Amino acid sequence: MDFLLYASALIAALSLLLIAIFVVITLKSAKQTMGDVSETLKRVENKIGGITKQSEQLLEKTNQIAQDAEVKMQNFESLSTTAKDLNKTTNYMDQSFKQISDKVANPPKKYSELMQQTNAITEVAARLYYGFKREQEKRR
Repeated sequence: MDFLLYASALIAALSLLLIAIFVVITLKSAKQTMGDVSETLKRVENKIGGITKQSEQLLEKTNQIAQDAEVKMQNFESLSTTAKDLNKTTNYMDQSFKQISDKVANPPKKYSELMQQTNAITEVAARLYYGFKREQEKRR
């Protein structure tokens, strides 16, 4: 019976030794796996850093484009306001020209007589001038 006791103690000791060996092997494997995971995380961090930098550059460009678009929109609004004012000015000028043409077409009676006299004098002066010019050309 003592033999069985020693044998069972020996088996228990061997079992503990085997368990210890397998734990050491497992820990070494786990250490190697943790090293691989650490390297993978470093590579991921580097790639994420590059992506972050590119994202920041893209965001800056987007902000510049947005600012440029805002400036152009303000300029367009200014141009639109100017066009509206130009339309009002054009309408005012049209009305003024119509009023002037109405006054010229239908002058008051006192100016009508004066205009007829001026027209007659101008016609006589033009006939004299062109007649004189023709006479000079004939002499040449």
